[in-house]
Amino acid sequence: MKPTLIFAVVLALITCVAVPANADLWESSGRVSLLRVHDVGTGYGPANDQIDVEVIVWLDSKPGMAFGFQLRDDSNRPARQGMLDLLREAFSHNYIVTIDYNITPGKNNGVITRVWITKPTKTFHPITKKLS
Repeated sequence: MKPTLIFAVVLALITCVAVPANADLWESSGRVSLLRVHDVGTGYGPANDQIDVEVIVWLDSKPGMAFGFQLRDDSNRPARQGMLDLLREAFSHNYIVTIDYNITPGKNNGVITRVWITKPTKTFHPITKKLS
């Protein structure tokens, strides 16, 4: 990995995000089945489950759910660009992605706080676990 990408990943791990008070932190893994980037302010999801993000990811292990993060020109940009770069790499090479995300109970769309990728193994089993 490039030093810039490693820095971005580390920064992504320590960057805080504002989340609803009732959101839970979860971790899930799988392969990226959709990677979408769209204009600022267009959001994603229905009115009762919309997330204010520019990057959207679907995982094959979490059908019916979507996860995303903002990609804005602010202090979080280097970390978020690193997360997008990792997701592109995973999508291109069918690598396994693990994400940590905040999601309000009963909702299907969550906000990503961390991303990492691993190469596929013969014994890969998708995970989903509550972190807090």
